[in-house]
Amino acid sequence: MRFSGVLTWLATLVMVQACVAPSARATDTNAVIPYKTLDDMFQPIEAVDPAKLEIHVAVVSRNKAVHPADITLTIQSARAGMIPVTVSTNGRILNFPHDKNLLRENPPVVSNQPKGTLNLMVSMQLPPPEGLTFRYGRLGDGVAEINKAIRAQAGMMLSLVAPKAEGVVFLFPKASAGKATVEIASATGRREYTADAHGHVTLKLEPALLKENPEVTVSEKPQRIVPDMK
Repeated sequence: MRFSGVLTWLATLVMVQACVAPSARATDTNAVIPYKTLDDMFQPIEAVDPAKLEIHVAVVSRNKAVHPADITLTIQSARAGMIPVTVSTNGRILNFPHDKNLLRENPPVVSNQPKGTLNLMVSMQLPPPEGLTFRYGRLGDGVAEINKAIRAQAGMMLSLVAPKAEGVVFLFPKASAGKATVEIASATGRREYTADAHGHVTLKLEPALLKENPEVTVSEKPQRIVPDMK
């Protein structure tokens, strides 16, 4: 499993292969994730306001022939028995049970997939606007939320060196490179930004615009709007 710097801070993760964690109940050939690893990933998500920032944990196979819907996860608890974990058709782990007794036990979460074939992924995005026009403050709310989550996870001392979001990136389809635009209608004039060769528009948030809260208009719906981490 690979995690970028921000996700490591956000979820207080340690790089681990989803195949270690031996268990008397788990087979030697199945992928196994320690319960605590998943619980640690979900802890900061519960503290985030989903109206401002969406964070999702997903499990995917390195084997492209395996679809997320084919993956199953089961908590094998000596105390509580077999507890199925819901995996959506796009691989998102839903309704993961946070339980103090399970955390103390730290049972294996066993997959039906072979050892060494699974990746855990964390994705985050600002909730997509309903239309093509919305207020600049929506971007500021998402950035403030991720920074709040990082500070809470890192603590006072580590937050000084933790990554920080200073803006957002609009992710448009690559076919929209050089065509998709983001326009800010501020009191000082209109600003227009065009998607780069990758279909991305990167905006650094400005205090004056956060205070003014002007309208932002996109020429088409972006696939995602994500915090820009520094």
